[in-house]
Amino acid sequence: MAFQSSVLSYPDRGHWGNSRYRGNCTGHIIKDFFGTYMKRQDGLCVDPSIGGGTSVDVAREMGLRFIGTDLHQGFNLLVDDLASFCGEEAAAVWWHPPYATMQAYSGSQWGEEANKWDMSRMSMQDFTEALELALMNIHDATEKGGVYGILMGNLRRAGEYYNLSSLVERVAPGKLIDELIKVQHNCVSDSRTYRGNLVRVAHEKLLVFRKLQASLFLLGTMQRRAEAMTGITWRAAVRRVLQGNKTLHLKEINAAVEPFAKTKSNNHWAAKVRQVLQDERYFVRVEPGVYRLAA
Repeated sequence: MAFQSSVLSYPDRGHWGNSRYRGNCTGHIIKDFFGTYMKRQDGLCVDPSIGGGTSVDVAREMGLRFIGTDLHQGFNLLVDDLASFCGEEAAAVWWHPPYATMQAYSGSQWGEEANKWDMSRMSMQDFTEALELALMNIHDATEKGGVYGILMGNLRRAGEYYNLSSLVERVAPGKLIDELIKVQHNCVSDSRTYRGNLVRVAHEKLLVFRKLQASLFLLGTMQRRAEAMTGITWRAAVRRVLQGNKTLHLKEINAAVEPFAKTKSNNHWAAKVRQVLQDERYFVRVEPGVYRLAA
């Protein structure tokens, strides 16, 4: 019930959750994650993307205080505020997001149609911003000194290799405290034959972060680390401010974004915020100078 080294191998996925839910992970790693990092028995554990319910079963078996939800249950990590949904800050958060487009979920594993907020249905650029936004949301829902673990695999598409686990490390606002390599077993690709000397992706990474302070204060550093991969951090910051069904005046948005703006060299950041708010895919102008997130 605790990690013994930084290399993990679980050939048996265990009895937890729905084994037919594609892309779900073994409950052993979730059990070891909580067993390693939960320092208070009364602390709250959270999973905002329960998928096939593996974490739900693990938490119940371990006797943990646990809140689990998912987009297919109506909670949207890209629009709703996770801390408000939980009602208190979490001691530990487990998150196993989609590996970009590797496995489609809405319209396949659940629901009849693709959901526009489903990260497995997004372009790589939109996925990058969604990942950034979701990590800020998770970070802010974690108590100071608490931890959150992100299990992420890498993706090969059309001859291109996407290092998604490295992207998590670049954009997560917390302090990285552990990196664990998990060997993958029983993958669909194991039975396929590929041309050439293709190196199969046979591992995932569990990146564990500790919360030290609020995410918007760290966005300046995050932007410098991630700017080679994404130039959309300003929009993600404004989206984060409006999460939780907020309707705010531009002055209120600017006040919330100001700590982030002070970490950057942009002297015209208020104009940048106004520019970002014109993107009708993500923002709705309720009335002049007043905005909310698009549904």
